[in-house]
Amino acid sequence: MPTETAFAIVDAFTTGRPFSGNPAGVVVLDAFPGDAWMQGVANELHQAETAFLVPVDEATSFRLRWFTPVAEVALCGHATLASAHWLWESRTVTDSAAITFTTLSGTLIAKRRDERIVLDFPAVPANPVPPSADLMTDLLAALSGATPVWTGITSNDDPGERNVLAVLESEEVLRRLAPDQEAVARLPAGGLIVTAKARAGGVVSRYFAPVYGIPEDPVTGSAHCTIGPYWQDQLGTVLAAEQASARGGALSVDTGTSGRVRLSGKARTAVTGLIH
Repeated sequence: MPTETAFAIVDAFTTGRPFSGNPAGVVVLDAFPGDAWMQGVANELHQAETAFLVPVDEATSFRLRWFTPVAEVALCGHATLASAHWLWESRTVTDSAAITFTTLSGTLIAKRRDERIVLDFPAVPANPVPPSADLMTDLLAALSGATPVWTGITSNDDPGERNVLAVLESEEVLRRLAPDQEAVARLPAGGLIVTAKARAGGVVSRYFAPVYGIPEDPVTGSAHCTIGPYWQDQLGTVLAAEQASARGGALSVDTGTSGRVRLSGKARTAVTGLIH
């Protein structure tokens, strides 16, 4: 395992103010060490996700893996945005070059557009869940009295990678929500997305994944691969999105390309250091 390794903590999908967005650890390696070392580092840094990158043949191509403090996950938007930001800022990759990531969810591409980073991700639409479905009992408990106007679940092969999507009647209900974390953990999915129309236009959301050690995620890029496809018929293919966590976060969601979602946002480096 590496004896001394540089890392950065990068705030992704920031609102423009300090200490907003979702912080992610970023670690660039020559080769992947054992999973136990990466899981240990992710737990030590204790961000929602830590990204581990290894260069491949081309100077702008990397293998990318993401770990929460307790497990590896197959897709993570904010840690991908953080990784691209750090690769450019550290001059590992030149500013003008697009970056290709090989991941458990396929090939992902990051490009710079002025002050923003644009990610090309797969769309992950949710399939509707009937009111009589077994999961509705736990969902209603998880929502602590709020009643969704529409419910769906994504169809990932791994149940731990699925998300339940609950559409709420208003932004006010969403912001007041205090979910029952034990009920959220009982859902047949890795996480719960809640979303509503925003008063000022666009959409607002929150994301909860206690089974991955994340009671509430500050900003969840990958959740918007489900949020965008849900809202596109009602609100259009380009959405301004706010994640209404305590830290707050902002991103743009573009579902204009069939089967893909383009997520864009800003990032800033908050911390750099060494792992000994």
